[in-house]
Amino acid sequence: MTTLDRIDREILARLQRDGDLSISELADQLGMSGPPCWRRVKRLKDEGVLTHRSWHVDPASVGLNVVVFATVRLATHDAAATTSFREKVLDIPEVMECYILLGTSDVLVKIVAPDIKAYEAFYYDVLSQLPGVRETTSSVVMSAVKQTSALPIARI
Repeated sequence: MTTLDRIDREILARLQRDGDLSISELADQLGMSGPPCWRRVKRLKDEGVLTHRSWHVDPASVGLNVVVFATVRLATHDAAATTSFREKVLDIPEVMECYILLGTSDVLVKIVAPDIKAYEAFYYDVLSQLPGVRETTSSVVMSAVKQTSALPIARI
């Protein structure tokens, strides 16, 4: 684990809010000069704390109007079965997130689709056909209350 001081945490918090900030703008906001700010950002990248920059795209604006959380129970839990499942999920563009769980369900998958009919086809043609799937339960999102990828840096 990387040791973060107050300035590192502030850099991370600001970059999470606005990934478009230039080093100059970030340094100005932090009250420091560019070169030390650049060195800190470079160190955070080199240490794997900052992993990549990307834009968030509004799903509805590109026709992805349905979000579904599906829980999956696998038929077996041996390493080969879970590895096969994991490898297949990585290649499915509709799967936004996938987590292996402890508890009554084995997997939680976040899926996007244009509409319910498209999700139904995805369910029958893709999700239910994944290796080792024994049972799935789908929950359709009615409305999003909170969505963020920003970690609570100030609380660590």
